[in-house]
Amino acid sequence: MDGSADVAAGKFTLTFGGGDKAGVCFHVRSANRTDGPWTYTTEAGKTLSDTWNSAYSGGTHDLSVFGPNGFLRTFKGPAKKAGPEVTARHDATTGNLKLTLRNAGGADVNLTLTNAYGGTPQTFKVKAGATVQHTVDLRATKRWYDITVRSDADAGFLRRLAGHVETGAAGVSDPAIITG
Repeated sequence: MDGSADVAAGKFTLTFGGGDKAGVCFHVRSANRTDGPWTYTTEAGKTLSDTWNSAYSGGTHDLSVFGPNGFLRTFKGPAKKAGPEVTARHDATTGNLKLTLRNAGGADVNLTLTNAYGGTPQTFKVKAGATVQHTVDLRATKRWYDITVRSDADAGFLRRLAGHVETGAAGVSDPAIITG
């Protein structure tokens, strides 16, 4: 599944896709707009996009995308300039999560990744105009993930990526869910 974003000239674009084998329904909510929520359904093997104008939300975006099997993408920050962005792709072969950390801004940034399932936060320096690749090993969490990314260049920047990587192998319920 895909829920990726792009910020340019005060507009925030989300692209949705479900992969090659299944269509997916996505639900988008905004914490700083009242004209939603919005629902998008993609066909197998296809993507679709929509753009939000930040003029209606005070020059910022605060959108959360929900999909099946715990899929969540949260995008918070200013929508007035190009800067860092994070894209996540499921690797069905390994069961891991492949992250692309991109910096379209004019200055270097440090992006800090925190995994809610544990481990030490990791910081990656992403030079202006550059891209850094990082793979999150999900073997210990049975292919579940909940990653938060913050930027040292903008305290309002936040990306949250959560869900489960499907490989076709038997899985387990989210190990972070506490039952009483």
